[in-house]
Amino acid sequence: MNNGGGAAPTGCYKCGRPGHWSRDCPSNPNPNPNPNPNPNPNSSSNYSKPNSSAFKVSGDGYGGSKRLQKPSEKPKKVSRARPKLTPELLLSDDGIGYVLRHFPRAFKYRGRGHEVSDLGNLIGLYAEWHSHLIPYYSFDQFVHKVEQVGTTRRVKTCLGGLRERVANGGDPTKLHEPPVEHNTSNNGE
Repeated sequence: MNNGGGAAPTGCYKCGRPGHWSRDCPSNPNPNPNPNPNPNPNSSSNYSKPNSSAFKVSGDGYGGSKRLQKPSEKPKKVSRARPKLTPELLLSDDGIGYVLRHFPRAFKYRGRGHEVSDLGNLIGLYAEWHSHLIPYYSFDQFVHKVEQVGTTRRVKTCLGGLRERVANGGDPTKLHEPPVEHNTSNNGE
């Protein structure tokens, strides 16, 4: 009694054999993957090619084999190199210079009893600096990279010179200016 009205499924619809699905079919039903049924494109055929410009195909007209021969004509997408956190970037105006210019004005110290909120505000300022300097790093990666770059000799000497300048009354926001010497009388002795 067949009430379904159709044959039972056989398995593979490509070859019709049971025991496997079409995605796992071991036989290739089309041994010639070329969509052009004419094996000799230069021979004359029973049909004529259309002459309308709407039907013209670039290349030789048979699947665009000229494109395969000249891949250099395609404009390659130039990948933009992401800037890495280097000592030059850390010591630039967007690096430490940003911290020295913006943090003193933006951070409001509230004092005793407000340490948690003060720390949160300070971390928020560092997160803002992170998104301004290198936004594609996570904040944890950014902190780790700043710690790594901060141990280099160039950064240490620049920060040491900055500390001396501030201790002598210099302006900390002028990161790249040479320190002004106040002891002119010692040079003549």
